[in-house]
Amino acid sequence: MGTIQEQLDVANRLFPWRFSVGPEIVFPAFDPSNRRSIDHKYGMVIEYNHDIPMRDGVKLRGDIFRPLGSSVDHIPVVLAVTPYGKQSPFDVTQVPPSKDFDAGFDGVRFSEYMVFEGSDPVFWVKHGFAYVVVDARGSFASEGEKASFAARSDGYDTYDVIEYLGTRDWSNGHVGMIGASALGAIQWQAAALQPPHLSAIMVQDGWTCLYRELAWKGGVMHPNFMEKLNTHWMAHGNRKGTPVVDLLRASEEHPYIDSFWHQFQPATQDITCAIYAVTSLADNGIHTPGTIRGYLKASTERKYLELHPYRKWEWQLTAESLERQLAFFSFYLDGPDRRAANSVQYWPWIRLNVAEKHNAGTWRSENEYPIARTIRTKYYLGTGQTLSTAPAFTSSTDLDSVSYVANTGSVSWETKFAAPTEITGTSRLHLKLATTARDADIFVTLQKLDRDGNMVYFPYHTFINDGHVAWGWLRASKRKLAPKECTIGDEVDHTFLEEDAEFLQAGVPIEMDISVQPSATLFRKGETLRLVVQGRDFGDYGTTSDIPRAGSGINASELHRIFLNESYLEVPVIPSYLG
Repeated sequence: MGTIQEQLDVANRLFPWRFSVGPEIVFPAFDPSNRRSIDHKYGMVIEYNHDIPMRDGVKLRGDIFRPLGSSVDHIPVVLAVTPYGKQSPFDVTQVPPSKDFDAGFDGVRFSEYMVFEGSDPVFWVKHGFAYVVVDARGSFASEGEKASFAARSDGYDTYDVIEYLGTRDWSNGHVGMIGASALGAIQWQAAALQPPHLSAIMVQDGWTCLYRELAWKGGVMHPNFMEKLNTHWMAHGNRKGTPVVDLLRASEEHPYIDSFWHQFQPATQDITCAIYAVTSLADNGIHTPGTIRGYLKASTERKYLELHPYRKWEWQLTAESLERQLAFFSFYLDGPDRRAANSVQYWPWIRLNVAEKHNAGTWRSENEYPIARTIRTKYYLGTGQTLSTAPAFTSSTDLDSVSYVANTGSVSWETKFAAPTEITGTSRLHLKLATTARDADIFVTLQKLDRDGNMVYFPYHTFINDGHVAWGWLRASKRKLAPKECTIGDEVDHTFLEEDAEFLQAGVPIEMDISVQPSATLFRKGETLRLVVQGRDFGDYGTTSDIPRAGSGINASELHRIFLNESYLEVPVIPSYLG
């Protein structure tokens, strides 16, 4: 397993890029003193900054919330380990709702103790659980050096936290983990190490590959989010005077997957505890593929996958979601609410919501994902901006093509459905393309139009209300597909290795397969599926937002030429809809 110091030594070798944090951006509330408080309003006893020893002598500090009263021994533990701060001043309710940006909160679904991308301690204490939130190493109140971000070293720390909590005299020995984004990624890292007292994890949109899902999506650099990691989540809350990793610079200097990125790839195939993986299909530009990949690769047979179309922060606090969270942990942590626990024995392995439009869809159960009865259907890119189930030309000499200016133009194709059609899963765009440039960045989106030709919008990421059905990206030089035995489910994956890079020759066509991220969408009779291809990122969301955005990239004013009828969109059609 290796000691924490050994892991830090590895991180230090892989992270020579560091910057100093000025005192003006250091979180001021670094009082590490232990203190105890009683909140009679919520019936909680709270231990702030409880010392949790690591194997190398460093102390992480956590806040422990337990039910107030005499019969509180031998209770289950719900744990979140966060780099964002267990008492962080960042409040999701501060994001103002607007036409385009709206996190979906009404401000009344959680208490003042709510942990960002974690959970509300009040909810768990009310139902007889202990809730513990711990600052990650080097963050906020915890000791040590902040050497990384949801990497393998965080998994080792979390292992020690789990074993500590599972052996307290007030604990029943069952620890579960909860949280979204980085808190979810830390769960994958910890669970892969198989801590004996870890009984279950609930990952709410947690990545499993930082390269593929955040920094270099499709092999295209997305710098603004990595810069956000630097200026807010890495620097903000860092222990005063300690330099932190420059994730943006590190990403720029590692454009291919190598040993630097391996530390962010948990061995999810080693996970044996119970899993409840929940992911928003609206998050398919950041967390959805990784959550699905982690679920599919995990070796445990006690695993559940929930796919929904709502904004992730909003969904995790709905009454419906909280009821299922309670049931899951009651069952696998031997919680006191046996009625809730008993419902889990009737859960399907897969629960998904097929969306028709923004926040409107239908829940359904499945036995597996990808769905076994899926019919992979090809739509060929034809003349007249049409998508057809058969190529228009039969002779290779009768080829046609369409071109667009790489950095400003776009091209699109459409098909109108003659019958209700459900598309659920990962789509694939196969392009035959030529350009005069040495390389090309390709951006793809699938859109839905109603019977009148109006755009139908869906949530996208955490705040966006004018999102599309699904998205895809690929840098042409990184087009080499991963071996089939290295992929899982219906994903379209690439090696992203430097030795596999193959640059373009001017005017010489190449073929490439682009992953169009998972979706679950219903098209009624007379509604239209539109495919759009262009050389720049979609949407006018700015470069400083929390939404991962591609940078200026490599495209200029050259033309991208797409060969029709040899290029096609392959979509996962579910044949059972009778609508």
